[in-house]
Amino acid sequence: MEIEYKDSFIHVTNSNLKIVLSCLGAAIVKISFDDDLLTLNPVNYQDLNREDIYYGKTIGPIANRVKDGFVNIDGKKYLLPLNESGVSNHSGKDGLSNKIFEYSTKNDMIIFIYKDYIFDGEVTYEITYSFIKENEIKVEYNVKTTNKAVLSLTNHTFFTLGEDGIDNLSLRVKADSYIESDKDTLVPLLVKPIIGCLDFNSEKLINKDINDPYLMNHKTKGYDHCFLLNEKIVKLNSPKYSLTITSDFPCVHIYSDNYSDGVLVKNTKLTSRRAIAIEPEDNLLEKTLINKNEIYQRYIIYSFLKR
Repeated sequence: MEIEYKDSFIHVTNSNLKIVLSCLGAAIVKISFDDDLLTLNPVNYQDLNREDIYYGKTIGPIANRVKDGFVNIDGKKYLLPLNESGVSNHSGKDGLSNKIFEYSTKNDMIIFIYKDYIFDGEVTYEITYSFIKENEIKVEYNVKTTNKAVLSLTNHTFFTLGEDGIDNLSLRVKADSYIESDKDTLVPLLVKPIIGCLDFNSEKLINKDINDPYLMNHKTKGYDHCFLLNEKIVKLNSPKYSLTITSDFPCVHIYSDNYSDGVLVKNTKLTSRRAIAIEPEDNLLEKTLINKNEIYQRYIIYSFLKR
């Protein structure tokens, strides 16, 4: 494995994989396999500086949407910045996706660290990328806080697996239930049994049911849903590549890039449905409360194979 810092990015070569990381958001900027792009990659990397662009970035302290931005801890309310109508999505402009992390290297690991003051305490985020196994990336989250905090982190990489859109991508998610969201704000509401268009228990093309009336009559206009996992393994396939994602998160959020964000990306002329974001995450309805001096720990493993 080789690690090189150049052009403000960290370049890692691991067997067939070439990975580019960034201190902005402790992010995965790019993954390629034999020079095929496996992730959504901006033509202009300056677009990654936008507050509403999450490509490959670490999301936190709270992933997904919080109504009115209010977090309640022991009766005290804390306000996260609002960046959608009446909603804080991915913790708004002050989220980890917009923070500059310090980094260091150790053996086959890259360690990003950021210290923040939130929820009346100092929170230390440590995001470690490991490249020990061939064609595999492991991300570990270790967070310490000096006061009680609500935490829910994830990674927001968009996967293409060498395709120029999602037409040829198939997905398998073992889940019997999902979290219904508000039709207009997408704020999580309640757990419901899985329905036909959201059923990926058997592998199927992502586009097979993507225009189902249930999805089209919702702000999502596609997939933007949290699944409660029966099996903590998610599989994504293209004709050329296979990706297996394993984690210790109880849920996964699937987002089919439904809205144009104005960012030009490589290898496609499409403006939406260019890729699929697979975000392992905590249960959106059960905010993860971390006590003083307790450690929040999670991991995600991305394993790639050429088919």
